[in-house]
Amino acid sequence: MNLEIKNTINAGGKYMVKINTFEQYLASKGIEVTENINADINKKDINEKLLLDHLKLISEFHKNAMGSTGIIKDRLDSSIGKIVEEYKINIKKLTRDFDKLKDQGASNSFEKILLDKAEDYIKMGEAVINNIYKNEYYDLIKRSMRNKEICLGQVDFGNLIKEDAIKVKNIKKCSYNMVEIDCFNFLYKYKKKEMSLDFKELVSMFCSFEGLDNNSYQFIISLLSFPYEFTKQCNKYRIREKDLTEEQYALKLHKAIVQDNLYLI
Repeated sequence: MNLEIKNTINAGGKYMVKINTFEQYLASKGIEVTENINADINKKDINEKLLLDHLKLISEFHKNAMGSTGIIKDRLDSSIGKIVEEYKINIKKLTRDFDKLKDQGASNSFEKILLDKAEDYIKMGEAVINNIYKNEYYDLIKRSMRNKEICLGQVDFGNLIKEDAIKVKNIKKCSYNMVEIDCFNFLYKYKKKEMSLDFKELVSMFCSFEGLDNNSYQFIISLLSFPYEFTKQCNKYRIREKDLTEEQYALKLHKAIVQDNLYLI
């Protein structure tokens, strides 16, 4: 995609690039936005070296992209702190559902599973949140804001490559956020696929690429340990937007239990 970056002359007579869009901002940082990316990887081809190489590229994107976009019209929104707040809300809702079922009893197979498993997942979720705050969460937020860190949001192989330059296909999910979140989003995809990987080592190496300390390491492994799929299915059951039977909801909850079978803290 061709960029029309206008040149203006400052008081000293030198040309300055006038940046009007986030795409132009990225171009000024050596990052090309292009539709010409075809790099999706089959699950059978995934290995830890491939994941490490991509985590290193994600880190390189972060280092190039960070900075203020306040000078452009479509400057970025901030997503800092949203995922932790979402997790806290999910645990509160699950606790309410569990307390209600303890009083009323389970009426179907989904509720029987919830009544049997919810207490364990509530404890797990609370331990995750406690570990995040115990490891200087607010300091991580301050660092991210001070550095004006920018996350890609969509971090899969099909959206980010490096050839002659770093190339990105979709920038719609970019936002100001803690760089740790891109690592979490990338690795969570493979946790959900139940892949046998050394997640702790992958997180440790990402922190090394970024120059981050143990607080960041603890933050990422905590996010990976949260029982998100279980709480998500409970939220869906509560709202009942889809026309599913109780048995279908129960099957989805069984699958979520398998997908949440990773606890790293």
